[in-house]
Amino acid sequence: MARFTAESTGEQVCQDLSSQIKGSKLLITGVTPGSIGGTAAIHISKYEPALLVLAGRNMQTLQELDETIKSETPSAPTRLLLLDLSSQESVLKAAKEVNSYPETIDIIINSAGVMASPYTLTKDGLELQFGTNHIGHFLFTNIVLEGFLQRAASSIRVVNVSSLGHKRGPVRFDDPGFEDGKCYDKWQAYGQSKTANMLYSVSLAEKLGDKGVQSFSLYPGRILTGIVKHLSTEDFLKAGWKHTDGSINNSPSLAWRTPTQGAARLIVSAYDPTIANRNGSYMVNNEVNNSEAAEYALDPQNAERLWSLSEDLVGQKFFS
Repeated sequence: MARFTAESTGEQVCQDLSSQIKGSKLLITGVTPGSIGGTAAIHISKYEPALLVLAGRNMQTLQELDETIKSETPSAPTRLLLLDLSSQESVLKAAKEVNSYPETIDIIINSAGVMASPYTLTKDGLELQFGTNHIGHFLFTNIVLEGFLQRAASSIRVVNVSSLGHKRGPVRFDDPGFEDGKCYDKWQAYGQSKTANMLYSVSLAEKLGDKGVQSFSLYPGRILTGIVKHLSTEDFLKAGWKHTDGSINNSPSLAWRTPTQGAARLIVSAYDPTIANRNGSYMVNNEVNNSEAAEYALDPQNAERLWSLSEDLVGQKFFS
């Protein structure tokens, strides 16, 4: 098996993992054009998956990406799924639809996300970043996994896209909503949601590893995609990402990555068979690197606390 680097592109890793991709049935959330999820979908579509489900909250956007895929690979077996992760009603409907498919999904890549947004509530009254980035994916994925287990399928891999930003904060178990916004910090809220993505992978590995479920979280790299839409010029300057003239700071220390390099990390985490014995781990630069994670983000006790909190917030128990 080839070794992948931080600079590996989606095309390169797909070539190396082509035998794993061929015949696979996968679902990707957050597949807007130009996103890392959308870029991964385009790359994967060229290597003969048996099913490629494109999931997102806007049908027009899904159709645009589908048209892009079909323009390059007319035979790509795509299927579109409406999924608004900020609405538990939408999540339940989408999960039910997936479980009605004649096929069983092999791979779920949870790539959708919101970053550093102003204080907002989801349709269910949860802080937007936590509710979308974690709770929506938690509810959707668990229901799909229940269907998977009922069908006695052999294996499934769940990839949760986290961030270096998880180091901005742990999960606030007693107050994930920041006192109803009174003490809201958009970056701490983002960090909380990205920590939750990692802890969710830890829980899936612990609870369902012996039933054929593998899960990995990952840092896709520092990439300028649509996820930065909430950032102001002041935010970019404060982070050191831009110069005062508005140009991007291309200092090597920032290690900017392209969307295709970010997509490569999703693809490796989804398909690389050599990481199977590291279930629940955190991926950085296309390899398992748990030492790069904040301790609280991989802690089994924190994972269990988050699982219980998440069940309370969706009003449903899973795999108990």
